[in-house]
Amino acid sequence: MMESTEIQLSPDGSRTVRLDCPAHVASTVSLSEIQRFPPFKHWLSALQQQSNSEVVVKSITIQSVDRFKSGKIGFLKLAALAHHLPDNTAVPGIVFLRGGAVAILLILRSEEKEYAILTEQPRLAVPDFRMLELPAGMLDDDGAFAGTAAREILEETGLTIAPHELIDLTTHASKGLYPSSGACDEFIRLFACLKHVTSKELDDIKGRLSGLREDGEFITVRLVPLDQLWQSTMDMKATSALYLWNQHNQQQSK
Repeated sequence: MMESTEIQLSPDGSRTVRLDCPAHVASTVSLSEIQRFPPFKHWLSALQQQSNSEVVVKSITIQSVDRFKSGKIGFLKLAALAHHLPDNTAVPGIVFLRGGAVAILLILRSEEKEYAILTEQPRLAVPDFRMLELPAGMLDDDGAFAGTAAREILEETGLTIAPHELIDLTTHASKGLYPSSGACDEFIRLFACLKHVTSKELDDIKGRLSGLREDGEFITVRLVPLDQLWQSTMDMKATSALYLWNQHNQQQSK
């Protein structure tokens, strides 16, 4: 059976939107659980702040929900029926909710040479079974950017970094950078860290196998000369972080 409820879009309750959950989705998840899903809560809050704009949202339909192995909701897809005023033209309303993430440009300096750490792992969405990317991970519910970044470095590279060692490259953005705002809510906070290591430590890191196997992660650590990073990966997070790192260094040298 279809589940439905009304959600307020204005503080005084004068504007509401209908939230529908079709039977095939409602059989696996309740509307109350969907409304507690942090990315949906954040998206709805942002939508409420836009309630006086020229775009009117008339209804929201949940299309699918995917869970992590833990049972928690991981991803949610919805369709919003929205129109642009005053001509009442339809606005694209497919939305994929997954929440925020962090990525880290980890630079290792050894004997005056600098290397960036990349992770190699299979990415079926591309598909590329040896995709090179910056170490990255999804935010937890507490939204602790630096803590999540430090934990991802440890899980994916085996290196221990204290949160205070990380430089936030995206302080100019309120939440982070949006890589695909046409259909996805994901925002990414980019960090950098410069760590001095010995040549032996550098050799120990090369080709290290890591990742949480129980989460389906099969990661190999790769080292790339920093000056070659821009042409060594198709990962937009890496090229964005490299640009922001160079901008940061220019600002520091003034």
